[in-house]
Amino acid sequence: MTASLPTGAGGATIRFHDLLLEQAPSYLDRFGAAVPRRQREVLDKLLGCRTPARGGELFACPGCGSFHYAYHSCNDRHCPLCGQTDADAWLADHTALLLPTPYFLVTFTVPEAVRTWLRAHSEPGLDVLFATSARALQDLAAEPRRLGASLGMLGVLHTWSRTLIYHPHVHYLVPAGGLSPDQRQWVPSRPRFLVHVHPLADHFRTLFRRELERQAPGAPESLPARVWKQRWVVHCQAAGSGENALRYLSRYVFKTATGNRLLERLPDGRVRWPYRDSTTGGPAHVDLDPHELIRRFLQHILPVGFHRVRRFGWLHPAARGKRNRVRALLDLAPQLTEAERAAWQPPTQDWEAPEPEPPPAPTPLCPRCRRPMVRVGSWRAGQARLLPPGRAPP
Repeated sequence: MTASLPTGAGGATIRFHDLLLEQAPSYLDRFGAAVPRRQREVLDKLLGCRTPARGGELFACPGCGSFHYAYHSCNDRHCPLCGQTDADAWLADHTALLLPTPYFLVTFTVPEAVRTWLRAHSEPGLDVLFATSARALQDLAAEPRRLGASLGMLGVLHTWSRTLIYHPHVHYLVPAGGLSPDQRQWVPSRPRFLVHVHPLADHFRTLFRRELERQAPGAPESLPARVWKQRWVVHCQAAGSGENALRYLSRYVFKTATGNRLLERLPDGRVRWPYRDSTTGGPAHVDLDPHELIRRFLQHILPVGFHRVRRFGWLHPAARGKRNRVRALLDLAPQLTEAERAAWQPPTQDWEAPEPEPPPAPTPLCPRCRRPMVRVGSWRAGQARLLPPGRAPP
């Protein structure tokens, strides 16, 4: 069932997930075997999210005697309904790790012909994009005539433009400085300048071609020759304390491209996709056939097991020693494991009070009379939906 609401213009609106529920069956009927298997698998999960197919729980209200269902989520990372709790936790964890230094947001993208190749060869293409962009930034920063230090970088892959066109690019959130080669000094960059983007873009292009040839022999020659002669685009901008940039990146760490955006239905059957124009900063929109909107969404589904978020340099999970050296140079406490915390910071008492039990999940309230409900039972995905007592199956 779709959730359409009237608008002031006399049309109706629909959430993106409801549009999937409404239009995906006809999309699959229309395009059939042309839909890649991976897209079919993810779409099947999304269509079942928070529906009886995923399983759920049945609640009864002691007050008014009504019964209510709470259906389970799919928890797929591409789902427009899921992931907000994880995204909030991710943002809180990474905000706590920000250093007391300015930050930069450095964005690497590739020419259109390379994007087309990447869409058809996401493995290993997106790995190459990550590895070579991080290496290029690290190489330039390490040059003595530039910064002369090693960087710590948090990278997040996006594959979409504001109109959902396939546009793979990597954002790196980078502190404004690095660790000296002897690891004894913090080397700050200029407040609003990290490295020159033109030589950075050229080095990125060179590394990308070299690594692409290694991972997919013959691939560079299959692309237009102009790709390897034109200047690639790298953008670097000051990001203040890094908090706003982190907040932006967190929106799509556990979601893909859309979120559960509100769309306007149009009289001709199309839907209006709203976005913010990057040139003017003002609101804009594009009107799309529902099947075209679904196609644009599905092309951003990532390969199984692909990591959209990666850390490099002394932010890499395996570089904790260097990371703690950076923190010491900036007068910050080190990051300790649980074992280290227990060994280096023993309790002042001879005994430790047991950790309190986590609070129980809040009892849902009845939508009709707002009284706490009682859980009657549950069922898992693949099982028949649990029915209220005394009600016969349909």
